[in-house]
Amino acid sequence: MNPTLRIRPARRAELSRLAGLIRNRLPDLMKTQPATQRENIEKNLLKLLPDESLLIAIENRQLVGMAALDLDRARLMAMYLDPKAAHADATRRLVRAVEKHARSFGIGRLECTVKPQAWSFMEKLGYQATVTAGEGEPVTLARDLVEDAEDWQRRVAELHRELGIPSNYGVRYRLRMIPENTDCLSIGADIFDRDIQLDRAAADAWKAMKTDAQRSNIELQPVSGFRTVAYQAGLIRKKLNANTPMGRILRSSAAPGYSEHHSGCALDLTTPGVSPLSAEFSMSRAYEWLKARAGMYGFHESYPNNNRHNIDWEPWHWCYHRHVDPRTT
Repeated sequence: MNPTLRIRPARRAELSRLAGLIRNRLPDLMKTQPATQRENIEKNLLKLLPDESLLIAIENRQLVGMAALDLDRARLMAMYLDPKAAHADATRRLVRAVEKHARSFGIGRLECTVKPQAWSFMEKLGYQATVTAGEGEPVTLARDLVEDAEDWQRRVAELHRELGIPSNYGVRYRLRMIPENTDCLSIGADIFDRDIQLDRAAADAWKAMKTDAQRSNIELQPVSGFRTVAYQAGLIRKKLNANTPMGRILRSSAAPGYSEHHSGCALDLTTPGVSPLSAEFSMSRAYEWLKARAGMYGFHESYPNNNRHNIDWEPWHWCYHRHVDPRTT
């Protein structure tokens, strides 16, 4: 494995260059696209950024490849490798990175269409032809991603089948699977006098944010922090037992395995005089303070009004995201 090769999500500032690569280096792909899509390549690539579904491969600070994942169709819809700079390891790692990303949304099978000369290489990566193609014609291949899934991911899939959660849940709600954090620490009791735990970095940020809020006479009270997959499943079962339709449940509760609370970085918050986990919190001084100041500590409102996940507005739900220096990515 080449240690100098890095694969990461593309950034907005790179879209113009990537659109040019697709336009100039993937003419066969462009022929199969509607005229409107051929004219708006950069605009279409922009749609992939929120889900980090546009990946690039960089070696020695040089762009050597890119790949685009169509989540809704579970397809590797475009891939380009610089013939002068890329190598077989770069191709393999880029494909595996796409597969890993697709798997994080719960996708169990990935398709792609390749030229005949790439067929043999993709077969070595586990892809098999699904449609018989004529000589010299592109061939459609597919690979089962479940075989490489981690044990916890398989357990989540089984739990979803047991609960009746749609198999395309992650893609539909644009939510990724989140493993349980195994290194949380206590930050004290919540409003129900239960011990509440957070990821270590999130705990430090929470303490600093809470102290700062107190200086402005704002009292932030934790309602919930780290949750296990089993706990989240219990919440779903409780609502199912109350005859709540699954569609309604999934608009207000993340499916087990996909909740930010598994990371230990999410906090549900309230303030004195406000009912916990209610829209009433959005009218409080505490919420206004969080909107203005929480970002300074790495906390962000995950599900604002009219969010792209189609989840009900949760003004009380705030998640800590570690600051990443773009120079190190």
